[in-house]
Formats: sequence, structure tokens, C-alpha cells
Amino acid sequence: MALRTLRAGLMSGVTSPSRPWFRLGLLGSSADEVEFDVKDWLHEVQRRMYEIMSGSNIYRMLDSSYGDLGLYGTAANLVVHDFEDVVRGHSLPVGRFKIGEDGSGRVTSLYREIEMPVRGIVESWGLDSCSAQVRRDFDRGEYYKTYTVCHMVDKRADGDAGAPKASGRPWASVYWEMSQQNKFLQIGGHRIKPLLAPRWEQVEGEAWSASSPGMIALGDARSLQVSQEQKAIAIQKMHNPPLIGGPIQGAMFFENVPGGFTAMASTDLSQGSVRPAYEVKPDIQGLILDILETQQRIEVAFTMDLFQMAAVALEGRSQITAREIADRHEEKLMALGPVLESLDHELLQPLIEAKFAYMQEADILPDAPESVVGQEIKIEYISLLAQAQKAIGVGSIERTIGFAGTLAQLKPEVLDMLDSDQMMREFADQVGAPPGILLSPDELTAKREAGRQASQQEQMMAVAEPMAGAAKLLSKANLNGIDALQRGAAL
Repeated sequence: MALRTLRAGLMSGVTSPSRPWFRLGLLGSSADEVEFDVKDWLHEVQRRMYEIMSGSNIYRMLDSSYGDLGLYGTAANLVVHDFEDVVRGHSLPVGRFKIGEDGSGRVTSLYREIEMPVRGIVESWGLDSCSAQVRRDFDRGEYYKTYTVCHMVDKRADGDAGAPKASGRPWASVYWEMSQQNKFLQIGGHRIKPLLAPRWEQVEGEAWSASSPGMIALGDARSLQVSQEQKAIAIQKMHNPPLIGGPIQGAMFFENVPGGFTAMASTDLSQGSVRPAYEVKPDIQGLILDILETQQRIEVAFTMDLFQMAAVALEGRSQITAREIADRHEEKLMALGPVLESLDHELLQPLIEAKFAYMQEADILPDAPESVVGQEIKIEYISLLAQAQKAIGVGSIERTIGFAGTLAQLKPEVLDMLDSDQMMREFADQVGAPPGILLSPDELTAKREAGRQASQQEQMMAVAEPMAGAAKLLSKANLNGIDALQRGAAL
């Protein structure tokens, strides 16, 4: 149950299928510095990438990877080009593969063995590529007889991403039958790294993870099974205790199980009656408390308290503040930070890069503007957990504003120190707000200038209106005076 919660929490918190969890940008440029046509192109690329993932099995592969990570600490996946779905993922079961890393600590090689039926081998690589034994079985109609096929993925030292043939590409992918060491079913390759091997905790010189929640909780899990078994036996013996009874002709035996009957050779009829062999009074409450403590340690190992923060915080509490929940959340996220960093570099980034490359090969990306050519695209994660990590810095902004507001009551000039525009941009970046909702500095300057001009015009109109009224009254008075003089002259 703890593993299921961890698996679901990572899936919904890191790569949720129902909401965006990454966005693209230009390396070395902020969202304000990117031109509008480039923003529009990046947004369209994101939209198509999400659509491709939703139509393929990538999310099922990720869900399986999170389960292996939580239990074993290491997961392995292959992401390859697919004619129908553009990209397809293969999650490899732990125990069926071996991995190796290069001098920089990156996993670059994989070896696995696959049990495949004759029909599958022939359909995948053709009858001519198969061994004589497989061809004979296929001709005889033994389609479901299985053979072991070996598969190796490794980095070629002399590989070329622009090589027309798959055998010359940077990442080798070689298949052969285990019984045929000198004949290959396929010698292929990939332009982009197809191997995704995230690890819960990386140790220098070790390809496999040194730790995982499953490893940490293994002792407690075994102890919990023993405690549950002992509690069940104790309850059964109390409810249905072992019995002893009168003599049975020629028999004397002992059964120390719930409901077991022990025959005793005795001539004393008073002692020969059926009764409990011994009195059982187990401390059931103590056993339950010990079981609950063990269960709690397992839940902590699988970080259930992080993914069920509100329920854990409110358990047994009548009053709890939102600030207390936020503080606990920040504390747990800092503990999970190294794992999320490992997922970013060993799972998510290679996955997005491979998906982009396969979409480019399939020619389903929109035409890029000229300003993008030659620039490197960066990946920014905006999942729930990524935003929660960034939101830890929001507290410092809020506290700064709150302190400035308090101090401004005594010293109003302190507010002059705050750059409200920069503070707003930092806040939006920390909480993962879409960059398009904020105006660029040039757009903001133009808008404010237009506002100032409109305000000046309103002020001028407000001042000019009474002056115009006074001039109108004066003009009317002058006309009345002239008219009176003209009437006097006429008389």
C-alpha cells in the first residue's frame, strides 16, 4: 500500500497525464527576452509533444518505472521510434537486465535476455536471419516454442548521428540468439539515446542504486509479517485453545495448535476430562501497538507522509494552521529533492530529447522561425512537485513584503527600496505561472506610457473645461454689454 501511494504520488506529482509538467524555452534567454513568434513555436511544439505522449504508452512506462524505483531503486526503459505512435516505451522488469555506466557515472549500456516464441522471432527479423533450428521449427508449425534472444544497447565510440545506416549511428542496438554467438539477428542503432535508467540514489562506481524505500523498509516489512502471524496465532489460541483429554486406548500424542487435541494416558477420570492444555492471555493491545509502529516506519520510508500531507497533519488534531501544513510540506520536499533531481537528469530529460528527435524524424514538428536556428532549447519542469520546490522561495518573498509593510507604518520611504516589477516576475517564476501572462519590459513601458498620456489628456481636459466655461460666460457678458450700448445709442 505504501509503494502504491509512492508510485501514484510520483506519477501525479512529476509527470501527470492530466496537466502540463514541462515547458520549452531557449537556453540563456528568459521568457521576457524570447520573441513572440518563437514563443508561439515553442508552445505549439509542447502541445504536439503532449499529444504524442497521450497517444502512446509513455505514461504507462513511467508509471511502471516509478514502481521499480520505489521498490528496487533502479529502473530501466527503452524509448524507440514507432511508425504508428511516433514513440514507444518498453519498461524492462527488474531481474531481466544488466546495466553499465561510463566514466562520468551515466548509464550507457544495457544487456537483457528475452524469451521469444518462434513466430515472434521470425516476424521481427525475418526467416533468413534466424538460426537453422528456428527455421525448422517454423516450417514444422511449432510457432510457440520459445528461444532466448539477447539484446545489447551500448554507445559506439565512432558513431555518427548523420549516418544513413543504423549500424553507424551513435547508439548500437544488437540482437542475437543465445545459441548463435557468431550470427546476429540485427545490428542496428539509434541517433538519440534510447536507454532511460533512473536510480533512486547513485553511488560512485556502482551502476545500481544503493538505496530505495523498498530496501529501507525491507526489515520492517519482514518484521511486520512475523508480528501479524504471531498475533493471529495468539488470537486463535485464545479463542480456540489446544485441549487435553482422557486416555485413548494405546495412544498418547500432543498437538500444540489452535483446536488441537492432546490425548493423555491417565486412569484418573477427573484428570481425563477435556480442558485447555494451558491458559493463553496474549497482550493483543501491545501487539497491535507494535504493528502500528512498524507500519508507520514503512510509511515514512515510502514518504507516504509527503503525498498524504493534509491527512497526516490533521490526524488526531482539532486545530491546525495552513502555515504549519506548508512548513511540513517544505521540509518533506527538501528530503525528496535529490530523488527529483535524479529523475530530471536520468529519466525526464532523455525522454523529452528522444521524443523531440523522433518527432523531428517523422516530420511532424511545426516550421521553426529563423531566430531559433542554431539555438539550444532548454527544458523547464512545471509539475506539481517541481512547483512546490520552487514555491519554497515564495515564502521569502512574502515575508519580505510583509516586513516592508509593517516597517512602512513607521518609515513610509522604505517602500522605495522594493522593485515591484521584479518582485512580481520572481513570484510568477517561483509558482510556475505561464510566462505569457506577464508583459515584457518593453510592452510594460509602452502600456504605462500610454496610460500616462491618457491621464495627462484627462487632466488637461479637466482643467480646460472650467476655463472654457468661464470664457463662454465672459463672451456672453461682453455680447450683452455691447447690445445694451447699441440700444442706448439708438434712443
